[in-house]
Amino acid sequence: MESVGARLKRLRRITKTTQKALGEYCGVSDVTVGYWEKDLNVPKAESLLKLAKYFNTTEAYVLYGTDFAGLQPLVTSVRKIPILSWVQAGVFTESESSELFERAEYWMETGLRVSSDSFALTVRGDSMTNPSGLPSIPEGSTVIVDPHVEATHGKIVVARIAGTSEATMKKLVIDGPNKYLVPLNPRYANIPINGNCEIIGVVRGVQYEI
Repeated sequence: MESVGARLKRLRRITKTTQKALGEYCGVSDVTVGYWEKDLNVPKAESLLKLAKYFNTTEAYVLYGTDFAGLQPLVTSVRKIPILSWVQAGVFTESESSELFERAEYWMETGLRVSSDSFALTVRGDSMTNPSGLPSIPEGSTVIVDPHVEATHGKIVVARIAGTSEATMKKLVIDGPNKYLVPLNPRYANIPINGNCEIIGVVRGVQYEI
């Protein structure tokens, strides 16, 4: 039977997360994360909640490997998804995804629970690099995008702006009747959404090498 520590280590490896990055997210040191993975300590309530949120699963799954109330963990069997260019993403439609995917030159594997229409993009530029810490999506990292996930407030989305030939990635902010695409880097301006934008998909995961 898989222990809590072994489960955390597996989830961390699947999502390409370092002990340091996971510790920073949970507000603990990388040493503490190491203790969890060696089953020397069990995450306390606050850390457990953050772990479940980070891996997009349940606290029950983190502790017991079992889900309650019909919930399922994000991590499942590995599947291959195409790596598209930002121009290809800009013309993406669910009805023509299979044709677009057939032209993809590069593919990658992911353990995330995503739909068959999901794809990946290689991040360019530093508009989503957060100088204040996490969350941050640096240049060169790979994002996994699922067009079947609802784009709600606070989600990182890939969108198509009218009059442009490429997709863009920003944080979706909804303030009453107003909507904005907001970069994580404050050096870049917010983009108001006023009928000029179509959400292509929601970012489900980020992978990068260290």
